[in-house]
Amino acid sequence: MDIRDIVTCAELACVLEVSSKKPGNVSRAYNFKDTKYEDFLASGIAIGRAIEGSAKRGRLAALGDIDFQDIGIGELIKAAVTESKRWHHGKNTNLGIAMLLVPLSAACGAWVAVAGEGDGEGDGDGKGNVKDKKVKDRVENERIREYLDLIIKNTTYKDTIKLYETINLVRPGGMGRTADVDVYDKRSIDHIKEKGLNLYDIMKITKSDSIAAELVTGMEKSFETGYPAIADEFDRTGDINKAVVYGFMAILSRCPDSHIARKNGADVAEEISREAAEIFKRGMDKRELEQFDKRLRDKENRLNPGSTADLVTSSLMIALLNGLRV
Repeated sequence: MDIRDIVTCAELACVLEVSSKKPGNVSRAYNFKDTKYEDFLASGIAIGRAIEGSAKRGRLAALGDIDFQDIGIGELIKAAVTESKRWHHGKNTNLGIAMLLVPLSAACGAWVAVAGEGDGEGDGDGKGNVKDKKVKDRVENERIREYLDLIIKNTTYKDTIKLYETINLVRPGGMGRTADVDVYDKRSIDHIKEKGLNLYDIMKITKSDSIAAELVTGMEKSFETGYPAIADEFDRTGDINKAVVYGFMAILSRCPDSHIARKNGADVAEEISREAAEIFKRGMDKRELEQFDKRLRDKENRLNPGSTADLVTSSLMIALLNGLRV
């Protein structure tokens, strides 16, 4: 694994996620009125430069050449979204994705820097190599999650301000409003500076949001639900599209979608998750999935499980980092 591999895994995750027919989302089969399948493809490739920068800075931080607080996660998220917007005319395609993949890539870069040093616990050959693949994957994922937690906790208020600038750039519906830190109120910037609120602090305040919750839990849903669901279904079927939809339904059935909640309220989001859970439990019947997809589609996309799709992208990146090949 090297820096370029991390970039490829991120880009492939974006492309594979949007290419699968996940209920209620843009895919090869469906466009939204203001955002097309091709817009997501373009942004999935355009994110690569920011991902490379993030992985390189993560590596430098792990080697001690820069401080972890100097990685600049907020700046890199803004760069990823800004660069993506240069290549398509659709609406927001990857704010949530960038918020997940940028710090994940920094953590992977940090892991790459020390991967050959071993962990001293006797589970490998003394050089960081573990013979049993499942054990190896688990050990490496745990290390990456440790770096991810370290990186988020070592962000600064400057990273938060950059994130706020990015949110204002794409203005996703219903995002970022709490009593103290409304991203659309310029006074929030003064509050952030005064209190020194870094990304970890802000994500804790807004942890009802699916993306925020991921960033304060070491990407729990991605590593513990989405990734194993995708990997297991791909092992079983050899079909990446089925595996992505399976991972999507696994996450949605357990975690109400915060994008739906912002637009319709928590009760609606929970109802959608219960429906997903029933379909998932009954074995993902094709006809039921098609009916569920129709249920989630309207002209305003108010029932679009967009946050779940973002979590599928990070789950896919983890699967690719762990060796999944389509």
